Amino acid sequence: MDEIKLVWSGLTNSPGRYLLYVVLGINLGLTLWHSVQELRGYLWRYFGAIVGFRIPDKLGFYIFFVGLWVGLWIIGFLGIGAPLHGFSTTKLAISCVGLIVGGRISDSIYSHIRLDRKGYRPNPALKTVPYYLIEAGYLTILFLPGIWSRPWFAALGFFLGWMLFFSVLPFLRWLRSISISLSRLSREPWQAGQSYPPWVQEYNYKEALNG
Repeated sequence: MDEIKLVWSGLTNSPGRYLLYVVLGINLGLTLWHSVQELRGYLWRYFGAIVGFRIPDKLGFYIFFVGLWVGLWIIGFLGIGAPLHGFSTTKLAISCVGLIVGGRISDSIYSHIRLDRKGYRPNPALKTVPYYLIEAGYLTILFLPGIWSRPWFAALGFFLGWMLFFSVLPFLRWLRSISISLSRLSREPWQAGQSYPPWVQEYNYKEALNG
């Protein structure tokens, strides 16, 4: 950790370095909490209702819950935890930190805050958004020396994290429009300010667990 100065020097040695384990634990716990909240709110149904596209529960469960949860945990380990034991290079670690920060902000804005303000309510996991934004802020401060030392890698990670969540609804709208073979999945879009469309209630995420 001393060779790759990712964080303020006071945190590179004991007992300061143990704070990084706490930061990692918070990152992993917050990701899991947010993911579970989105699962309970059937995030894939929520997005599908907005664009008018029925996402099968099994697919939605594994992409929007399992995939995001596991993927963000791996990024958290690579960006925060792995450098403590020399398992991650400075460039990779800073890219992952940038991805976490960009993803937290983008997810908060495009998946939650904007949609809630447009009238698509209730929004899954909205209550965890403030914690996402707080984490984005203190990670930026904590890893600022590394960000300054590898600005292009930090910017690349931030961009990828931002685009990951910014592109979800446009991608689903594109999927809805590209093929007649997907027409059986097309539905009437959800009108902002109104209740969930009836078709959203036709299926249950437990199908994904039951196979």
